[in-house]
Amino acid sequence: MPASQQMLFRVSFGHAFFADGILRDLRIVPVPACFDMLRRAGLVLRTQEDGIAAFGDESAVARLRLHIAHAGGSLAMAFQVFFTDPHFFDYTAPAWPHGELLFLDTADSVTDDEGRRIVHATPFVEASAFLARDHASLARILGERVLTPTPAMVIQVEVTPGLLDVVDSRQRHFMVRFDSTGSQWKEGQTGAGDKQAGPSGDSQADRFAGVNIADRRRAHVFPPKGSMPMREVSPPRFRLRAPSPSAGKGQGKQASNAGAG
Repeated sequence: MPASQQMLFRVSFGHAFFADGILRDLRIVPVPACFDMLRRAGLVLRTQEDGIAAFGDESAVARLRLHIAHAGGSLAMAFQVFFTDPHFFDYTAPAWPHGELLFLDTADSVTDDEGRRIVHATPFVEASAFLARDHASLARILGERVLTPTPAMVIQVEVTPGLLDVVDSRQRHFMVRFDSTGSQWKEGQTGAGDKQAGPSGDSQADRFAGVNIADRRRAHVFPPKGSMPMREVSPPRFRLRAPSPSAGKGQGKQASNAGAG
């Protein structure tokens, strides 16, 4: 990132199932209201190895502060999280209840012994964090538009002046950690995207490694509203073509035949 861009917040995902503790198979999509706010402030949303991070230059931070003040002192930026590994729910605890999704809010985060911000008060995500998909609070966050497919998780980042002013970047880094259903294959799984071998030596299916944003981008630049560059107008797709010499001869012959009649 350019030196002028500073990290405003970062969200990381970890998993006890993998030897390196990193969960990489993620698709993270801003909800419509968050997408609009990112655009209004002119921020850059970029993927990390284990999640996403938002960046902004001095002018973007100034615009963001204005929006925070207008909102009453804090902004809630929510993101839908999709787990792209088809086996994620097989090795993850707690089990996903039918008809519910996981909801976490950085406003509830606690600081661990290493100075990191953990979004849940317990070492791992607990079952109490699940909400019914039609819960009133989720309806306000996701909006009235029907979202298909439904995310398995929603995480909300509370952006305040204090978050922007904090000197220690670790205080802007929020972490989510999932527990494993068991230790089987844990040592053989690294969280990487290549084929993994189980204890029998058989190669497991390819994992969909890599975090991506929305339409599988690795980064998404949100030009600030009101400063969109003018789009170059492309030339007309269809133009009158100059008649070819053969066409001219044919027309002259038709005219002479008409005069002879």
